Amino acid sequence: MNTHVPVWDIWVRLGHWAIVVAICFQWYSGEDIGLIDAHATVGILLAGWVAFRILWGFVGPEYARFQTFTPKSPQALYQSVIRLIRREPEATPGHSLTGGVGVYLLLTLIGLAALTGMASTDDIFFDGPLVSVLPRDWVDWASSSHHLITKLVFITAGLHVAAIAYHSLVIKEPLLAGMVSGRKPSHGVALHTPRADTTAIRVKGALLMAVCLGGSYGLFGLYLS
Repeated sequence: MNTHVPVWDIWVRLGHWAIVVAICFQWYSGEDIGLIDAHATVGILLAGWVAFRILWGFVGPEYARFQTFTPKSPQALYQSVIRLIRREPEATPGHSLTGGVGVYLLLTLIGLAALTGMASTDDIFFDGPLVSVLPRDWVDWASSSHHLITKLVFITAGLHVAAIAYHSLVIKEPLLAGMVSGRKPSHGVALHTPRADTTAIRVKGALLMAVCLGGSYGLFGLYLS
């Protein structure tokens, strides 16, 4: 029976849409010296969000956890790709294995973009908060790599949008609706605990988000700046 069940918790959903806005802003502000402070602040908060999402991948609800979308073998990932080509949805309420690889890639690139940005300098207008505590060779590498890594973030985000369009229009999976309401077709799979729609998950997520975002801004935005 393919009923709709709660899959995405409020923090995964808010984080998803916040990342959309943040990536668009970083693309717009990246070359504007007048917005460099705002660009840096958003980058610091993105680092905090990546820390939250990594931790949430271990302590969050069932389908936010990495174990539910990590390929167990190359063969499992291959079969996921084949199903994608054949326009066959995977029998899971959460991320497909192919989509899970995309999650790992995007988290890695956003984290690297944030860290290299905080370790960058143009030797004129801007010094990232990590510049004063890192060796000059590391700073030079970060400064030269940051633009390339951010381009990879934008490309990966564009591929993510294209994948959502493919799933929505071709495979007929309600991915966008699920990321708004939190509910998706169950594909006959029974939910396990912790569920995405409980008060305990909302409170735990709020506390962890506050610690990660507040800690990131406190350390990089205030203490080291």
